[in-house]
Amino acid sequence: MFGTGLIEKIYSLFSCIPLEVLQYSFIQSALLAVLIAALLTAVAGIQIINYRMAFFADTIAHSAFAGAALGIFLLGSAGPMWFMPLLAMLIALGVMKLKRSSNLSGDSAIGVFFAITAAGGLLMVSKLPNAALLAQNFLFGDILTISARDILMLILLAAAYIVFLFFANNALQIMAIDENLARAHRVPTCFYSYLHIALLALIVIFSVRTIGVLLAGAMLIVPAAAARSIARSAKAVFYYAIVFGTISGVSGLLISAQEWANTAAGATIVIVNCILFLICQLIRSLQKALIQ
Repeated sequence: MFGTGLIEKIYSLFSCIPLEVLQYSFIQSALLAVLIAALLTAVAGIQIINYRMAFFADTIAHSAFAGAALGIFLLGSAGPMWFMPLLAMLIALGVMKLKRSSNLSGDSAIGVFFAITAAGGLLMVSKLPNAALLAQNFLFGDILTISARDILMLILLAAAYIVFLFFANNALQIMAIDENLARAHRVPTCFYSYLHIALLALIVIFSVRTIGVLLAGAMLIVPAAAARSIARSAKAVFYYAIVFGTISGVSGLLISAQEWANTAAGATIVIVNCILFLICQLIRSLQKALIQ
């Protein structure tokens, strides 16, 4: 396959880097996944912050429990691959439907579905004989076990989301400011809202596969939040978020693989993210002090 051949060429480039850990194939796979996921989550995180939907990422992440359990119950070990993204999209569309067709705020609509997914997921997981292992896999994630198929799916998802933003970014910016204003400019707000939230749901689910339920929200929110704290334009936020996400992803993975560290890759990535966020807050505070 063309995609597999391209991935193998990228791996050969990684092996030329004079770092011992990059000579292992599973580290090469993890590094490529981190590079793609960092780009994807940083860009998606900007939109999540613009729409004040940080809680949404946690809701979709927790639907991984319910999706995995339902998939195993119906299809066996291959079930989670199909039911996790399917359930995530259904929940995301349900959140948007409830928000648009009722008087509930976005946070309230998300809270309702958070309760449903968290309770439903735990209920189904508790009925599975391998519940403990399933829970551990999705709570913490393991990027070191990511497969070539997962990487290809990440590439396709990243390409789809970037194409969507290329055509819809201006409309999304207007909708984030005032949806009525967007309608006045003949923006198809309903179409963009449902398509956007479905894509965000898929991004969250693949983030869960990469670093787990507990850390997926942080990977989406922290780089974008750090970028917004020091950037002076929307374009700068975009570039800063990508840079911060990439730096934290690569450095976190490489640090976790060192013998002196030997830490969980996902958690290390998020800790580096948080350190960058704190540095950005310090820079912002210094800038304010100099202006005053």
